[in-house]
Order: sequence, then C-alpha cells, then structure tokens
Amino acid sequence: MKIIKIKLSISNAYLVKDKKSILVDTGAPNEAGKILKAVKQAGVDENDISLILHTHGHIDHAGSTAELKRILNVPTAVHAADAFMLRTGTNGEIKPRNVEAKMVAAMVVKPFEAVEPDIILEKEMSLKNFGVDGEIVFTPGHTKGSLSVMLPNQEAIIGDVMMGGWMGGNLFGTRPNYHYFIDDLAAVHASMKKIGDRKPSTVYVGHGGPLKFEAVVKKFAGKIQ
Repeated sequence: MKIIKIKLSISNAYLVKDKKSILVDTGAPNEAGKILKAVKQAGVDENDISLILHTHGHIDHAGSTAELKRILNVPTAVHAADAFMLRTGTNGEIKPRNVEAKMVAAMVVKPFEAVEPDIILEKEMSLKNFGVDGEIVFTPGHTKGSLSVMLPNQEAIIGDVMMGGWMGGNLFGTRPNYHYFIDDLAAVHASMKKIGDRKPSTVYVGHGGPLKFEAVVKKFAGKIQ
C-alpha cells in the first residue's frame, strides 16, 4: 500500500495504491490534467482507479470531480451532509476563524461545476470492495460531512480536519494547525480524538503536511484528550 500526495494549486489530492487505486479529492476546477499526470507518474493505469472519494465538498477538494468522472468513468462518493455541495457546485456556509481566513474565503470560495455523486455515505464503511484495505470514518467539524480514510499501515488521509502550517500549507507545512474554516470547533476536537484513538503515526491533510500525529497531540494537548 502506498499514499501518493498530489500537490495542486491550493490543496492536496491523494492517490492510494493497493490492489486497486482510489483518488481522494480532486482539487480546484481545471486540475484534472495535473492529477492524471501524477497518476501516470506514479505508475498507475487510469483503468485501475476504482473510486473518487471526497473528504468533503468544498471547491478546492471537489472542483475537478465532474471532469475526472467524465474521463475515468468511475463512481464518486461523498458524505450525505456534503452531497448538496457537489450537486449544486456550491460550498455551503463558510465560517472563517480569523481575519486571514476571511481573506482566503474571498479568494477561493466560488461556484464550481456541479456533479451528481454516485455514492452517498450515511455510515462508515470499508473500502475493500474498491480494492483498498482501508476504512472510511466520519470526522465532522470542518464541514458537517467531513470524513477521513484510515489505513492499516498507521497512516490516514484526513482532509481539512486540520492543516499543516500557514499560508495554505506553504509555510511550515509540517506543523499542525487549525484550518481556516471551522463549522464546529468542538466537533473538530472530537474528530481529532477519534483519529488519534486509531493511533496513526502520520496523517495526510488537505493543505500542507504530512503531519506526524505525535506533533498533533503536542499542538492540541488538552483539547483532544
């Protein structure tokens, strides 16, 4: 099993290689070409991709889904609470946590091409039917429908439960930090604890990273115990 980080303009997508491969998140609009180039460079045949999974429904994580679905002809999956974002090409309510976050929101929160998701996730589930030995777990807080992928090699892909560093992860990207937008802070802390209870060594985030979970525990000590 291998996780390949695909660094995009303002976020990360991930390719998980196992018996088959899944794509986790699709970046902003017009990034399908970058993603497919990274897939090829990773030595993965496009026909081996079995699923496009979304950690949540924001534009920088679902912006190229419609285009990739047309190209790859694979199912797309999203949590039920975020499905409306894909269906409408909108981001839902955005709750910036500080002044910097308000500036980021003004630059990146825009409409994107809508797409009908094929799989609406209403319960946690295994990914074995898609050829990956992993599990989808629900980790709300950034959005109500945020989710993470837990893998048996002590790694996890957690989307925007948190981020790395500052300036969208471009500065000190391996230092754990809160994301710019938080729907429910208590839920974020609960999701951090839920992830930590699975004892990952490394977590892959939507911006910056990867993060060592021991650094996460140190950063958020007293909030996720």
